[in-house]
Amino acid sequence: MIAAVDARNRTIRVGLGEPGPGGVSWRARFCLGADPYRSAEEYAWTLAGLCARRGVDPGSADRVVLSSVVPSLTPRLRSACARAFGAGEAEGSDRVLVVGPGIRTGMKIRTDIPGEVGSDLVCDAVGAYARLGTACVVVDFEAMLTFTAVNGEGELLGVAIAPGPQTAAESLRANGAQLPQVRLEPPDRAIGRNSAQSIQSGILLGYSGLVDRMVALFRGELGGPAAAAGTGDEIGLALAPEGGYAFFDPWLSLEGLAVLEARNR
Repeated sequence: MIAAVDARNRTIRVGLGEPGPGGVSWRARFCLGADPYRSAEEYAWTLAGLCARRGVDPGSADRVVLSSVVPSLTPRLRSACARAFGAGEAEGSDRVLVVGPGIRTGMKIRTDIPGEVGSDLVCDAVGAYARLGTACVVVDFEAMLTFTAVNGEGELLGVAIAPGPQTAAESLRANGAQLPQVRLEPPDRAIGRNSAQSIQSGILLGYSGLVDRMVALFRGELGGPAAAAGTGDEIGLALAPEGGYAFFDPWLSLEGLAVLEARNR
């Protein structure tokens, strides 16, 4: 069984499953908050405990793969994964495959500085291309809103980055003393008649236009039809580009991690 862990600035997605010819059959998947003050031992207990609550023995994971875009968190998570999964020994952190320079991705990265491309984006791209097998634009709704272009040959051509919708809402609250905290849900109209409606309109309708425009530009530069794949926060379901998504999978990065683990055995 494989354990896949994807650590972002705010969230950590975890999956345990059995790889097979048609992909991974996930036995447990969960998401927890990324806490910069939590120790490796605390993370290990949390990971093992959440697996057990879902009826999965964390010790049955014989392979572990980790993606982390938070450098200060990476060593702690590597140690935590070694403690929580498989043999359960902190000294076994060397058996945790960490996505980064030097691993075999099976995907050429055609950017000016390939090492700058975050491992989360690589996992998204690998997972999307493995599922679609065609040119695609991967739209990831996390703390950052990212667009990743993959051509028909399965090469990662580049990325666009903007603040995510939740990040934009938090920035409004931080910089507007009289603005309330509101639930982000699509408004009935663009012209807001109160503060909550105004924020919902500006962010959700505004971001809907941003997503549609960026996907259209990416498709134009890819030079032909390209599927849109969505992942991350499910707020993205309300912000689909014209034509919709080929699929929207919040766990896409775990699929990519499983592919990367198989390519590095």
